[in-house]
Amino acid sequence: MPLRLVLAAFVISAACAPANRGTDAALVEATKREISQALDRYMTAARAVDAAGIAASFAPDGVLFEPGIAPVEGREAIRAFAASFPGVRVDTAIATPDVIEVFGETVLVWGSYFEKLAFPGQPVSEQRGRFVMEWKQQPDRTWLIQRYFRVPSS
Repeated sequence: MPLRLVLAAFVISAACAPANRGTDAALVEATKREISQALDRYMTAARAVDAAGIAASFAPDGVLFEPGIAPVEGREAIRAFAASFPGVRVDTAIATPDVIEVFGETVLVWGSYFEKLAFPGQPVSEQRGRFVMEWKQQPDRTWLIQRYFRVPSS
């Protein structure tokens, strides 16, 4: 399925999510802080190329949507995908949230990313683009990534 159709379906499903997490502004702000901390943990794992740490940020049935490849579905598949880049050096990996929207036990984070990577035997490459992450609160109250879409800039 083309990435634009997947993103359209994602936006439509998000629009059908429960209304904003109550009217308690303090609860919404606390949730945004929790998500920011979870995103920081994910990015720390990404910068370290820690495949297990990356996978641990995803729900067991989480999905990673990377451009040009089939969706990577499930925590173990995401771990294997992240581990499939031996010797990569991450000079920079930044995910900057623009908007964090809270919808009960679902949170959407819209933002931009920038990466500077060096693969063995290849020149340093820079990648940038937009992303959207859908986070789901788990029964133990932790937040894990349910779906993560990356759309590179042309």
